[in-house]
Amino acid sequence: MKNYRTICAVLAIGVLLVSRSGVAHHSGSAFDLDHPVTLKGNVANFEWSNPHVFIALDVKDEKGNVEQWRVEGNSPNMLTRVGWKREMIKEGDQLTVSGFLAKNGRKIMRLHSVTLGNGQQFDGEGFK
Repeated sequence: MKNYRTICAVLAIGVLLVSRSGVAHHSGSAFDLDHPVTLKGNVANFEWSNPHVFIALDVKDEKGNVEQWRVEGNSPNMLTRVGWKREMIKEGDQLTVSGFLAKNGRKIMRLHSVTLGNGQQFDGEGFK
């Protein structure tokens, strides 16, 4: 009986630890969600893969220097639900993206929406 309680306690703690780390992965705490930003640039690379879609975007700063930004969208599954297609973004395309910058100052953005060169706008989170 004593071993049974010990095993149950260990399993319960394990489940709690695993569930906490799963929630932490999807936290937005690394991004400044209070101050949305818009960037415009050319696609250097588009990764349509799990667990998140990534856009490498070449953006010119105020001096004309090109900076590469890493723009993180939701999963392909979620984005497909709101109209995204794998082939809709290609290297060289001009995009306007809005989202939330990384708090640590790195050139990383959590995507909220994307506007293609033809003016079509898509949700970047996959919820709308």
